[in-house]
Amino acid sequence: MENRQTNLGFAPQKESVYNKLLPYADKIDEESLKIFAEIKEKLALSVALRDVKISGSHWVGQLTRYIKLYGMKFSKEDHVLLIKYLFELVVMPDLELSLVQKFAHQLILLLKKKFLLSREDLKLPWKPLYKLVESVAYSPYENHGLQLFPPNVESVLKSLITHCRTYFTSESTQEMLDEWRPLLCPFDVTNIKALHYFEFFLPTSLPPPLHDKGFKLWFQEFWNMWDSYHNSPTWESSLVNLFARLAHDTIGYIDWSPYLLKIFNRFLRSLNLPVGTQSVQVGRSTHTYDINSIVLWIVSMLGGKSKAQDHVDELFKILQTFYHPSNLRRWNIKLSGLLMSFPKLFVRRLHRERYEKPSWETPIPDSHKLSEDDITRFVESMKPVIFVSMFSRFGSQDSAVALRHLSNMRPELVVPVLLEHMYPAMENLTEPHRLIACMNCIVAVARPMLRSVKWYPEGRSHVLGLLNLSLPGIDPNDFKKCLVTFQMISTFASLVPIVDCSDAVHVRDDLSEYEKELCSATAQFEEFVLVFLDRIFALIENSAQEHVHGNITKLNPEQSMLEVGLASTFTSVLQQCSNPIFEAALNRLHVFVTGRVYETRVGGRFAANLCRAAAKVKPEATINKFLPHFCSNIKHHIETHEDIIKEEHLDDSFLWNLIMLSQVVHCNGKVLLPHKDQLLEVITMTLHLKCIQGYELAGQLLRFTLRALTLHYPLDYKNISESFDRPFEEYLAIRDWAKPGDIDDLGMVWHEPSSEEINFANEIMSNVLGPELSVVKSLSDDNQIDREELLQRLTVILECLLGAGSLLPVWKDTSYKLIDSQLPLSRFKCFSSSYSLEVTLNGNNVREAVIAVIRPLLSHMMKSCEDDTKSVFRLLSMRGKKQHIRALLVDRVQLQHELWMLNSNDESFTEKHKSLLFDIFTVSISRYGEVRKKAQSILFQCFHNMPYSYRCIIPNVVHNLTDQNTPEHQFKTPEDCIKASQALLQSTVPKPSISSVSADDLNHTGD
Repeated sequence: MENRQTNLGFAPQKESVYNKLLPYADKIDEESLKIFAEIKEKLALSVALRDVKISGSHWVGQLTRYIKLYGMKFSKEDHVLLIKYLFELVVMPDLELSLVQKFAHQLILLLKKKFLLSREDLKLPWKPLYKLVESVAYSPYENHGLQLFPPNVESVLKSLITHCRTYFTSESTQEMLDEWRPLLCPFDVTNIKALHYFEFFLPTSLPPPLHDKGFKLWFQEFWNMWDSYHNSPTWESSLVNLFARLAHDTIGYIDWSPYLLKIFNRFLRSLNLPVGTQSVQVGRSTHTYDINSIVLWIVSMLGGKSKAQDHVDELFKILQTFYHPSNLRRWNIKLSGLLMSFPKLFVRRLHRERYEKPSWETPIPDSHKLSEDDITRFVESMKPVIFVSMFSRFGSQDSAVALRHLSNMRPELVVPVLLEHMYPAMENLTEPHRLIACMNCIVAVARPMLRSVKWYPEGRSHVLGLLNLSLPGIDPNDFKKCLVTFQMISTFASLVPIVDCSDAVHVRDDLSEYEKELCSATAQFEEFVLVFLDRIFALIENSAQEHVHGNITKLNPEQSMLEVGLASTFTSVLQQCSNPIFEAALNRLHVFVTGRVYETRVGGRFAANLCRAAAKVKPEATINKFLPHFCSNIKHHIETHEDIIKEEHLDDSFLWNLIMLSQVVHCNGKVLLPHKDQLLEVITMTLHLKCIQGYELAGQLLRFTLRALTLHYPLDYKNISESFDRPFEEYLAIRDWAKPGDIDDLGMVWHEPSSEEINFANEIMSNVLGPELSVVKSLSDDNQIDREELLQRLTVILECLLGAGSLLPVWKDTSYKLIDSQLPLSRFKCFSSSYSLEVTLNGNNVREAVIAVIRPLLSHMMKSCEDDTKSVFRLLSMRGKKQHIRALLVDRVQLQHELWMLNSNDESFTEKHKSLLFDIFTVSISRYGEVRKKAQSILFQCFHNMPYSYRCIIPNVVHNLTDQNTPEHQFKTPEDCIKASQALLQSTVPKPSISSVSADDLNHTGD
């Protein structure tokens, strides 16, 4: 932290920890300081120039972008000033509610991390917020349609109050009581209003010296009110929520012992459970408390000398029969929520007491902290209920969540009991529901089972037995069981290095007897991987779709989910394998894909995903083994069949090789360079196949090759950054089972495009994209081609853009001013994530070259062949623009990089953007409904991504609405017009002149 303070000149509040792992991390600091200085300057000027509506709104949006990219990378002083600035904007009188909502969102983001600012650092008044909420929640105009509220504005304001009340002054409680206590009449609806305000506004986290000015002023009065009414009044839930929050914020400072019996009795009655055989309902209404609130209240009362745990024991004994699988009634949803919330909130409190970094917030007194006995009693009280609930029809997922939390606290109490249920279920094939429930739960407890060597060392010895017993679950006839099996294998594989350590017993002398047994057991890993592969091959064979009904271009939902599960599981297994085991698996895969041929709609896709997984894990070995084989097969097939280019249906053998090749290039682009001549030859030979499936697969090959060459992406997803193949004297893999990733030492390895890769990408663009653009450019009324060929060429152009898009620079053009403002409405650009290497078309800007060809083509098609909807769709697509395992941390860093890439381009609105917007609008009023829907979808995306861009087309919209001669297909229906108008009005704050269209102008529309 001291080094950061020296480098930046201030102590940052909370930076994004993932930025330091990006390949351009060394450039980020200097850039962020300049950007934040500009944002502060523009925010101040927007208020000074009284341009909050446009300039202020825009630069608050830039602050949001800054925080997404850099985190809270500013000083505490700036943090406080930003909060006060936004607070004043939110409570500004008569400010439009759409702006209030936007500013409130950003203010919530700044207030979210409470530990960064103490009550001494920041104080906020409560009355301006109260007046704002009063004007919104109790507006006399909204119900009559005289005032239009943005969606969810009330929930946003409630969230804002929740985050602001921590910083209300110590006198606020008395002021609120003076303001709302006169409304507390239980026989009047004003009581509901008052208690809602008390629920959201009353501060409950005051430090102990100020308790006399806090909850002690109202607690007994409110408790007596709650205790006096047993007929479930509607305002009761507000008091329960308030008491729960109070209990959570003041653990150890309120003695709840006198109230325990009443609290548990009222809670049990609120569940409205039947009593006896005649289902007599205890309770007078269907009203119930919020489950999270009541559980928070109960968990906050545990610990110390409290008797709350005794009541919890009794509660679960009472409820246990209602969790039985045969009791499937209306109460199941509430009881499931209870089952998940109790362990979750208990673990959260335990984390707060033992692991959370100390902050300014009031700590829990040592006398009231949870002891080891408290934890054990809590786990024992919940265990019987969970193991009953896990076999109910809808309870296995809820039980799995609960078991995960309980096993994190006491694995030695939870995991053995679960394994006792697990083994019989896996050996019995006639009860799939029981097996699926057990598998869901074993997946949930996998990490505690493997990591808790001190408390439950036997857990690791079950891994190989469970994995081997799970393999029969890969059953093509039972989709659900198959998915759960994939989930189980994937979970264990991502936690366990698949390394044969059996020889370590003879090499190392520091092994315990338990470690020796475990090392010997790892000799089964290779056999497991090979049997797993055989099971997958059988699944592919049984999934091959010989007779197809309906849409043959898409997988059905079950097949899509199976494809994702199969690919992710196989990737997880391969990336954790040592080199010898990987080589054995790769050889088995090679024999399968080169020795068999299935249809490519389903079976081919599944097999191709296996090749992609292997190429992703070990690209060099996989490419050298697979790519030459597939390329030579494809070339040989084309050379021996002279008319293959003209055939509308190709045989499965050719398509099989093509789909395998298209997926195997999903790898490190550097390993493709030695094979670039073969790849380029195959791409050019297959792009113009007449068979639709053939040229679509060739297009995928083109796209994925360009992406491999031009994208930045992580290369290593193992659970450790070092190699698994080090000598046993140096490294023992069993000691890294379930090892969490270290964000400070993640060992990220990135693929960064080299000049050789960019040159290859430029060569592809020159050989592929250039000729396609030349042909499309030459089209006219006198020079036409058939629709199928046009669709094919547009597909090739689209695949080029999708493949190399990350390194295609935006065109340079004159900026177009959309709206007048006191300040420039520029967007900061992340130059650090921009690269000097670019993909061009013979030195020219690719995007500009494509637009120059596509715009005339679209105009030509709308005049002469508007019914060619497939080609129009292609044209439109060209206009659209912690203690975690290491693999999860690497994925999170990759997402951070993608966020940076999205913000690396200059997104200023230019004349070309305006022209494209007019083109899309023209297509959006086409006579063909499907074309209109597609174009309108893209049009609204443009409005969303480019603020105020809707203003360009307002004159056209108004003309179509007012012109008596507008064709019906351009006007569409009144509902569509209203929808379009609403989208325009809501895309940004300033209101367009479309409202000037009168009702009389719409009368010619008829029905």
